[in-house]
Parts: sequence; structure tokens; C-alpha cells
Amino acid sequence: MSKRRWSKFWWQDHEQDAALRLCSLAAQGLWVRLLCLMHEAEPYGHLCLNGQALSARQIGLMVGVSDRQVVRLVQELRQANVFSTTPSGCIFSRRLVRDRAASDQGAAWGRTGGNPSLHTSQLAGPTVAGQGLTPPPSPQEAEAEAELSLTPFGQTMDARTVLFRQGLAFLQAATGRPERSARVLLGKWLKMLHDDAATLCAVLAECEAFRPAEPVSWVEAALRKRLAAPPASTPPPDKLAAWHAIPDLEGV
Repeated sequence: MSKRRWSKFWWQDHEQDAALRLCSLAAQGLWVRLLCLMHEAEPYGHLCLNGQALSARQIGLMVGVSDRQVVRLVQELRQANVFSTTPSGCIFSRRLVRDRAASDQGAAWGRTGGNPSLHTSQLAGPTVAGQGLTPPPSPQEAEAEAELSLTPFGQTMDARTVLFRQGLAFLQAATGRPERSARVLLGKWLKMLHDDAATLCAVLAECEAFRPAEPVSWVEAALRKRLAAPPASTPPPDKLAAWHAIPDLEGV
């Protein structure tokens, strides 16, 4: 039995799970009951008891329905790809497993002084391959750093290139999606932001630092929040100066 008496439950993610919402209300209710059982199971997030997968009859006894009804509802959830199964056939929740892994990683970092990727001393020096999104700066980039504003992903003047390099690599690693699928997702988010690649880079950098269990839902929520925010009252000074430099064409 799990030693954890509680766990995080992201209501918005649950409500926005399109596959689950396509299932019947009975199947959705069974899934919530199964989540409760999987939270108490060991290994965590798996529908098992004493290391053995639960049968339809055992599930029915635990949730108070017939085994025939369990078989029908579980098959409905299976067809909607709501859950995954181990090679031995044990049902498990992908979300619970990811949440447990993230929680264990956070606890390990806490015992050693925090997330190593956020330490100032490490951010200032070269990063280990595969950790973080920003590669070590070249001498040319270091030279230009005083003149160019930087986002967490790199130079804003080349944000789109950085997005489809470091941002794409991060998205693939965080979600497990193939490159084509990740590119489609980046294109969708760029469309939401009216092709503002710099803003999307910044949101992805925040996502990397926060390490949410559901990166796609987290990024989309962050983008909606930014889009709903009121625009700034005045543009930045450098943009104002650029506009003032344009000659008045009234009457042409």
C-alpha cells in the first residue's frame, strides 16, 4: 500500500482530457475509482494488489459492480487510450506514474540542495549534454551579449531558429512525441501567438524550469494566460525610437 495519503489532482487537466470525455459517464466514474486504487497500489499508479494485476472480478468487488460491467467499462476506457498496460497486462495510469517520478526527483533534489539545473554556478558555465535548453555560448555570442537582449532560449533576433532547435528538442524530451508531432504542436502554438516565437521560447523555458507533469497542458494554459493579459500601455523605448525614425508619409 502507498505511504502517500494524498496526491496532486489537476482538475483542469482531468476535465480537458478529450479521450476520457468521449467515454460514457459510467466509464469516467470507474476511472476515478481506479485512480484511487492505483494511488494505494505498489508499484504506484498500477492497478494491482501485492504486485499482481487485479482481475475484473476483484475490481468489481472493490468498486461494487458486476465483473461483466467492469469488463465492458474497462474495454471502453481501453479503446479511448485512457490508460496503458504493462507487458504482463497490468493497467496503469501514465499520469500517476509521471507524477510519482517527478515527486521522487524533487525529493532527491531537495536532499542535495535543489534542482542542479537552476544553480547559478552551473547556469554560468557549460551544461551537460541533454540537460537544459541553452547550449554553451560561442565567443561571438559572448561578444555580442552586451548589445543584444537575451531570452532564456537565446538571442531574440533569432528566436524562431532557437525555437525549432532547442525548443523542439525540449518538447520531444518532455512529451515523448516524435519530431513531426512536436513540430506540429509548435506550429499550433505559434499560430496562437501570431508568430511570436520569442514569447513561445520564454514560455517553454519556464516550462523546463517548472517541470510540470503534463507539459502540453501547462504550456497551453500559460499561453492562454498571456493572450488574455491586457497589452502594455506603451511600447518599449527602442520600438518607439524606431517608429519615430520613419518619415511622415501623410498625403502621399
